[in-house]
Amino acid sequence: MSMNTSPANAADTSSAIGTLVQVAVGSVTAQSATKSVKLVPRTVLIVEDVPGLAEVLALNLQASGFETVTAHDGLQALYLLDQAVPDVVVLDLQLPQVSGFRLIQLLRSRTATARIPIVVITALSFREAEDVVRRGADAFLTKPFAPEEVVNCVARLVARAL
Repeated sequence: MSMNTSPANAADTSSAIGTLVQVAVGSVTAQSATKSVKLVPRTVLIVEDVPGLAEVLALNLQASGFETVTAHDGLQALYLLDQAVPDVVVLDLQLPQVSGFRLIQLLRSRTATARIPIVVITALSFREAEDVVRRGADAFLTKPFAPEEVVNCVARLVARAL
């Protein structure tokens, strides 16, 4: 289990509504023309059984200001979800112990996790995973993908949830 909690060093990003977000060590501050609001860094649970891919995803998300927690199988993900509720879950469907398909069902059936955005990443085609995606995933990316696609997708889901 890998737990990474350091956001990236200063990086500026503009959101679609013109808010400037400055990522600084330990916090995120959103500034608009009228006020400044301190936001807590958003936590992403990455559930991926390929350690190298999980690491690449974590590094890219951290570079964009997210905190990450990584599980390498479905059972480990359930344990981590019992410890703390993340803001977003990035989930592979084909996992050892407990599949990503089952994790989606469990997340959606629990009050504490029912509304967490889920980004599915998988080598399966959309057609093969379509039913599960329709029943609970908020986004779907087919492997191979660019890590930036995952970062952008997570950022959109976090912005939508705010």
